[in-house]
Amino acid sequence: MSAPVPVLSSLKRLFSQAAVYGSADVFSNLLNFLLVPIYTKYLAPSDYGTLALLFLFSAVAKVIFRMKLDEGFLRVYYDLKSEEQKRGFTFTLALFALVSGAILFLLVFLLVPFLAHHLIGPVKRSATMILLAAGDVYVGTFFFVPLTLLRIQGRPGFFSALTGGRQFLNTILKVLFVVRGGGVVGVLTSDILATLALALVLFPLTLKYSSFRIEKSALWATLQFSLPKVPHGFMIQVQNFADRKILDEFALRSEVGVYSVAYTFGMGVKFALSAFEPAWQPFVFSQIRKPSTPDLIARVATYVWAGFVFSGLIFSVFGAELLVLMTSKSAFWKGAGIIPIVTSAYVLHGAFLLTSLGIAIERKAKYYPLVTFLSASTNILLDFILIPRFGSLGAAWATLLAFTVMAAYGYRISRALYKIPYEWARLGGILLAALLTFALTQLLHAPQVAPDVSVAARALELLPTLLTKGALFLVFPVSLWIFSRAAEKEWLQRRLLSGMKGSKAGV
Repeated sequence: MSAPVPVLSSLKRLFSQAAVYGSADVFSNLLNFLLVPIYTKYLAPSDYGTLALLFLFSAVAKVIFRMKLDEGFLRVYYDLKSEEQKRGFTFTLALFALVSGAILFLLVFLLVPFLAHHLIGPVKRSATMILLAAGDVYVGTFFFVPLTLLRIQGRPGFFSALTGGRQFLNTILKVLFVVRGGGVVGVLTSDILATLALALVLFPLTLKYSSFRIEKSALWATLQFSLPKVPHGFMIQVQNFADRKILDEFALRSEVGVYSVAYTFGMGVKFALSAFEPAWQPFVFSQIRKPSTPDLIARVATYVWAGFVFSGLIFSVFGAELLVLMTSKSAFWKGAGIIPIVTSAYVLHGAFLLTSLGIAIERKAKYYPLVTFLSASTNILLDFILIPRFGSLGAAWATLLAFTVMAAYGYRISRALYKIPYEWARLGGILLAALLTFALTQLLHAPQVAPDVSVAARALELLPTLLTKGALFLVFPVSLWIFSRAAEKEWLQRRLLSGMKGSKAGV
């Protein structure tokens, strides 16, 4: 699609940055997604439910252990004048993370009977699980300083190779441990071993750019910047994971496992979000002083929104079939109805990223905790109302409504701070085209797939449905084509023609 040259060139730059800095997150999410068949084959739904509760613990623990120090380090580092100050600051923050993390881990160790009892209940080796999860979080605090240094130094390739390598090693270890009957403890053990390997690899880098001196003022400035962000990060994790614990109070642990697997498929849109998010704000900040910036942001946001909706539509339409193909136990198939609801929630998270920019542009970070507190509170309140009546389906709807609140409230605050003329008619048209496409695909009768058969047999039974849905899916791009601007159609036609000429030349 085209438009004026500044929009096209801006899109190219934005997507190239997203491809580099988001590749590690996308690779991590992809590997986790591809592990679903192994998890669901060797782990019972109740085991998966226990893992979901431990992920809640780890997510909250990461916020507390790391205290948003990585963001503070990135912000304060640029304010330091001399190279010696920067080297001393690197050592100071690494040492502070080491000591504060050790204190917090000791606290977890002392409280482990309480945490194990109230988080995952009477599960075998529950204390070991808590300690392994906490240990992984603690070891992870060792490498945020060197990884942030790589970002500062502009070494995205090395950054992605290291983080991607950790995830690849983690995947190999998970397969080995789980297949050999390691269960939940095997999953957690692979996490901490892979994290430890990355910490050891990065340790020389920390030493290389450190001086053994304490920069107290820089440390204080970092804490002043980072600690106010902790409540925001805490609320984000509560919103993302607290429903598992509440569901666990009102349903069987196995239902938590089924919900967690379906949620994983619903989060498929995060492949796009994870790549986009690290590049979006730097892209916007680089344009801030230009008078055309609000118009540029609005135009770019339309194309990005189309990408988010397209990604969400794929998982909403084909999520049930993916669930059947990638899980060998039919018990997990009951979660198919959850997928499009959760997918819609994360599409709205993308809307929040696009329309809450005024908060960041005007440096009013104090509003972020307000937004996330409101949305997380909404999520928890609705969980207690809906889960007792509707179970895991109620948890999914609570998630969707909470993300709706977050997107709406974030936009309302942002609009008062910084005016951006979003193309609401086009944004709404993209959404309506997606809803129409999804509604058409839901008119099909779900095929009855026999449990305990091979993947090939399941794929064969699903093939007619997949082909029909694929044909109906074309309604979405056709709708976008019909309502595109003339300049966009011309640009796309030129691209298609040039591509066809290139392929003929290659032949």
